Amino acid sequence: MALHTFVAGDVLEAQQLNDSFAAVGGFKVVQAETAFSAVASVTADNVFTSAYTNYRIIIRFQQSAGQLGMQFRASAVDTTSNYNYQTFTSSSTTNTGARATAQAQALIGNNSGGAFWQLSTVDLTGVQLAEPTVYHSLAVRNDGAYTVPSAYTAFGNQSNSTAFDGIKILTTSGTITGSYTIYGYAKA
Repeated sequence: MALHTFVAGDVLEAQQLNDSFAAVGGFKVVQAETAFSAVASVTADNVFTSAYTNYRIIIRFQQSAGQLGMQFRASAVDTTSNYNYQTFTSSSTTNTGARATAQAQALIGNNSGGAFWQLSTVDLTGVQLAEPTVYHSLAVRNDGAYTVPSAYTAFGNQSNSTAFDGIKILTTSGTITGSYTIYGYAKA
């Protein structure tokens, strides 16, 4: 979106001001903060469009068991194959890694026993294009206490050449409680 250049004597309209702030911020909310409680999954359909190439999802959650995952959706149908990822976990002085291919979902967060808040930030590129979607996730978990944080990262893709318009956030077991917001990165 082109920004208006003002000159002396111009009248500033509310929409021009809003457009200017939105462009400067770099992010546009495409799915407002949405809360969920003790569920196995939540979905957001019709959120990925050609308006943006890159997206960010911020998830604040507690998880009773399992790991946090995501599946892309096309026309309200989950895609349950061809997720590939590399994960790294850093806890105290121990660092571990793992790789998985041809999975039913992409991992984006890890469990800390249900009683502690966690954060997962997921960046996506090309999700709405008819090509493989690439992502990375940065997450913090608290291992049994807030004084014991751990880092969890995942880098991966969904290798189908599919244009997706939605997403499912889910747990591999147990339930999740929290909220998520989806943003589009401004193109200009």
